[in-house]
Amino acid sequence: MTQKQIARELGLAVSTVSRALTGQPHVGEATRKAVLAAAERHGYRPNAVARALRRRETRMIGVVVPDMLNHFYAACTTVLQESFEDHGYGMLLAVTGNDPQRERTALARLRDAQVEGVVLVPSATPRSTGPLDLPVVEMIRTSGRTQVDTVQCAEHETAAEAIGHLASLGHRRIAVIAGEPEFSTTRERVAGARAALAGLGLPPARVLTRDHTRAWGTEAMRQLVTGEEPPTAVFAASSELALGALHEAQRLGIGIPGRLSLAALGNTDWFDVCRPPVTACAQPLAEVGMISAQILLSRLAGARRSPSHIRVSGRLVVRGTTSAPGARRDGDRPREASGASADGPANSPTGGLG
Repeated sequence: MTQKQIARELGLAVSTVSRALTGQPHVGEATRKAVLAAAERHGYRPNAVARALRRRETRMIGVVVPDMLNHFYAACTTVLQESFEDHGYGMLLAVTGNDPQRERTALARLRDAQVEGVVLVPSATPRSTGPLDLPVVEMIRTSGRTQVDTVQCAEHETAAEAIGHLASLGHRRIAVIAGEPEFSTTRERVAGARAALAGLGLPPARVLTRDHTRAWGTEAMRQLVTGEEPPTAVFAASSELALGALHEAQRLGIGIPGRLSLAALGNTDWFDVCRPPVTACAQPLAEVGMISAQILLSRLAGARRSPSHIRVSGRLVVRGTTSAPGARRDGDRPREASGASADGPANSPTGGLG
C-alpha cells in the first residue's frame, strides 16, 4: 500500500495524505483520522529511506575507530551506540587500522550515506587534518583540526601520576615504552612522563617509541634490561606494550617487582589476574564515550557554540608490579630462558590503547 493508493481510495490529494501521515498542519481532524485508519487497515509503512532523503535527515551517525579488537575502542563504541539509540539514531561503523587513506575513504563513504555527524578517532595527525563539512567529535586522539569538538583522556596528567608513583617508591632510573610518536596520545604520555621526572629533579627518562604492539613491548623491554644502566622501573604506555614487556621480563628471569617495577597505562581485565597483578592507570572508557555522544547529539539538536575540548581524568590503581627498588646482587644479569617465544602467548588478551 502506498500514499497514492490511500489517496485514491479516500478521494484525497496525495499531498493531503502525506501531511496527515506525517503530522503536518492544515489537515482536518476527520480527514487525518480517515487517512490513519486506512494506513493501519492496509498495513502502510512509510519508506524511511525516501523520507530521509527528502528531508536530508537520515538519523544515522558515523563512528570511525582504528581497531575493534582493542578493548578501549570497543568499550567506547558500545557506549556510543547505546547513547545514540536512546536518542533515536542508528550508527554506521568504520574501522581504519590507523591508515590515513582508509580514514579518508571512510569519511567520504559516511558523507555519501548522509550521516548527520561523526565520532572520529583520528589516524596519524599530520596526514588527517583535511576539512570536514559535518559535525564531528574527535574522541581519544586529536588531529589538529581547529573547528571540531574533542574528548580526550587526560594523558599528560595520567602519565605524570604513574611516574610520580614510581618515584615515590624510590626509583630514580625510570624508562618509558610508548607507541607511535605521530599520535597525539603518545606525545602527551611521553611529555607527561618527562615533565614529572623534571619536576621531581630526576634524570630524564630513556624513552623508546615505535608502535602499540605486544612485539614492540617485548623488544623494548629487552633493549632496556640488557643495556648499560638498566632502569629499575618501566612505564608502559599501553596494555599491549605492558603485555610484551611482562613476557620478556619473565623470559629473561627478571623478577617483577623485586628486580624491576612496571606500571602500565590502560586497565584491562587481565591486569587483575596476573601474578602479580599489574599497577595501572585506569582510563574512563564509559565516560569518554558518553561525553562524546552527548556533545555530538547537542550539535545535531542545533547547539551553536565554540568547539568544546574536554579532558577526562583517569585514576591510578596500585597493584603488585610496583615496589621499592630491590637490592641488586653481584652478577645479577638477565638470563636467556629456553622454550619460550619472544612474541608472547599466542592467545593473549588485547586492549592496548593508542
